[in-house]
Amino acid sequence: MTRSDLLRLVPDAPAAPVALLNPERGPLEWPNRSEIFGPERFAQHGRSLGETHHASYARKGSHAFFPRLRENIDILREAHRYLGGQAATGYDVSPAAEWLLDNFHLIEAQLREIHDGLPRHYFRDLPVLQDEPLVGLPRVYGVAWAFVAHTDSAFDEDLLVHFINAYEETRELTLGELWALPTTLRVVLIENLRRLAERAAANKAAREIANLCCDRLQAFEPATLDAVLALLDRRGVGEVFLAQMAQQLQDHRSAANAGVVDWLNRAAPKLAEIQTRLPAEQAADNQSVSNAITSLRSIGDADWPDMVAHMSVLTQLMVTSPAFAAERDDTRDQTLHAIEKLSRRSGRSERAVATALLGLMHASTPLPESADVDTRRVASYWLRGSGRKTLRHDLGLADDAAARIRIALRHAALPVYLGSIAAATALVVAWLLRHHAPGLPATLAMAPWLTALAALLMAFPASEAVVAVVNRLISESARPARLPRLALAAGIPPEHRTMLVVPAMLTRLESGGLLAHHLLLHYLANPEKNTQYALLSDWADADSAHAPDDDALLGAAVAAIEKLNADYPVTVGQPSRFIVLHRRRVLAASEGRWIGWERKRGKLEQLLTLLATGGPSPFIDVGAASQVAVDTRYVVTLDSDTRLPPGRLRELVGVAAHPHNQPRMSADGLTVERGYAILQPHVSTPLPAPEDFTLYHWLFAGQPGIDPYSAASSEVYQDLFDEGTFTGKGLLHVEAMHSVLGGRLPEGCVLSHDLLEGSLARCAAVTDIT
Repeated sequence: MTRSDLLRLVPDAPAAPVALLNPERGPLEWPNRSEIFGPERFAQHGRSLGETHHASYARKGSHAFFPRLRENIDILREAHRYLGGQAATGYDVSPAAEWLLDNFHLIEAQLREIHDGLPRHYFRDLPVLQDEPLVGLPRVYGVAWAFVAHTDSAFDEDLLVHFINAYEETRELTLGELWALPTTLRVVLIENLRRLAERAAANKAAREIANLCCDRLQAFEPATLDAVLALLDRRGVGEVFLAQMAQQLQDHRSAANAGVVDWLNRAAPKLAEIQTRLPAEQAADNQSVSNAITSLRSIGDADWPDMVAHMSVLTQLMVTSPAFAAERDDTRDQTLHAIEKLSRRSGRSERAVATALLGLMHASTPLPESADVDTRRVASYWLRGSGRKTLRHDLGLADDAAARIRIALRHAALPVYLGSIAAATALVVAWLLRHHAPGLPATLAMAPWLTALAALLMAFPASEAVVAVVNRLISESARPARLPRLALAAGIPPEHRTMLVVPAMLTRLESGGLLAHHLLLHYLANPEKNTQYALLSDWADADSAHAPDDDALLGAAVAAIEKLNADYPVTVGQPSRFIVLHRRRVLAASEGRWIGWERKRGKLEQLLTLLATGGPSPFIDVGAASQVAVDTRYVVTLDSDTRLPPGRLRELVGVAAHPHNQPRMSADGLTVERGYAILQPHVSTPLPAPEDFTLYHWLFAGQPGIDPYSAASSEVYQDLFDEGTFTGKGLLHVEAMHSVLGGRLPEGCVLSHDLLEGSLARCAAVTDIT
């Protein structure tokens, strides 16, 4: 029998209920619902489930999961259309159906979440179960299935963590499985909603068929009703059909219906039991639908990084290292994913790889790699730095061909980069000479020096195009790496005290107040207790050491700074939060004027010298408003027109404070051999005011505005040479900068100093901080 048989038996039946009741679709599946467990019972179940789960990595090409997901969505949409049509025509629908109708937009929205979280390599990367009833599905799917069943689709963060921790007492889950858990829970809930929606729609369809039969009782013989019942029994809704028939016959008693009543008594001898059980099942379905839809919302709101950290055996093991515990979440994730890859390649468990890594991190004996103790205690040294070869050797891994090629390219980066540009430029010039200069070869053949001159002149514009193309290819192909960083969750600590400075010039009486206001904005966006906010100022150039309005200009600036300190006081005994560091003019022979020594570069060099040595201050003493904190470790320099978004100061210091990034000096202290003395964040152009908009701004400003979710972008020199370009706004390491640059640059000869300083002191481009 097929759906056409039901149409033959009940000719007036609409197409939608007939399709839902098609017996060829098989019996309705029972919802994923079982006994509700409390914490203790869940822990016991988790341990026993871990003992019974046997899993292995799936074969390539496995695809059983996706068709089932698509089928669930198709059936949910079919049920939604039918139930929506019933509700629109005034028929009563169950509370479960109402939940589905009111929240179907949420279910649709989960499709993107699921597809984003389930890439095609899902099966290849996760272990799959080998035993029934979930054979071939990911092991984490079995875990999610059990959790949903014994919570009746209700999501509870604490209970889930408790359940997973108990499961991992007998069967360790990989990091990938734990990160797949939120998406897998969504898939299981969609599966359960499909079953519940299909039941609600099929039950409603069975009642509609019963109503049609009751409307035409004279046309139905008991044998016909038996045939209809047999079809509906195959679909699992026969009892619903009988209960609806009984209700309709009770409302329309007559002698003419006696034969149908006799048939009903024979077909449903336990009718009272059915009429009692069906409402209870419907109430349970109502609750399950409500729980599932609420859980889909809750899963999206849950703090999964924190939950995974509490569920992951790997994370709990690594967090025993103080260095790992102090790192920010994204840096921890880099470490954990690197361990995950090593686990797959070595065939060892993630716990075994982490144990080997921790053993090296905690080792106190010196190793052949010349690294200081602090550096060797961070995971990045062993996973991506000089200790990588040692760790791989301990795991029994040799560098594969791809790794050897990457290492060789890294060592040969400069000649390969310059050689590529030179070769491409030569090819472009030769092509231009040959194909785009008619008659020129014959003319130049008589004078070879003219050929050389023409090629040289053409090389300059050609090289510009070649460099742009080469840099673009590198940017598109190289994956930018985030520098490791500390979390600094409690703020910048005293050992990493920072000074934020704004170099500027006092040229008008209003200058001091405006600059002080800029400092206030920086403080309000980044209110750090262990940070000073300094105005680093000079007077304008003059023909003499002192100008008539100098005192008034400085007095206005000092008054503005003192007002800030009064409005935002510090603890007694601590240096002022806001300070002004102002210099006297000196005679510059090269300029023939009285200026601040070496202008902006000189201000920063003198400040770094003062902070590094604690010697006599080169700045004018204006009392407490000019006292620096001598234990300052970093200086963040910003131009007067630069804005510092909230939290960026702590992020910069978090990068600088990480041992992997700390500058390591040469024996003579004149060179930064590893690490970085300068951090250059990404500088973006803000949205212009309407009156400031120009076509030039639109063409050259790039993407405007401030992105609060900045991602790392490619910076060619950082990608190739592990060094970026300093543009004058960034973080400076006081000791390293003073050691490398203090008194070393010739006086009166360097004006554009940023690029030079970045090259000498090693600058890192931190493109994910704006």
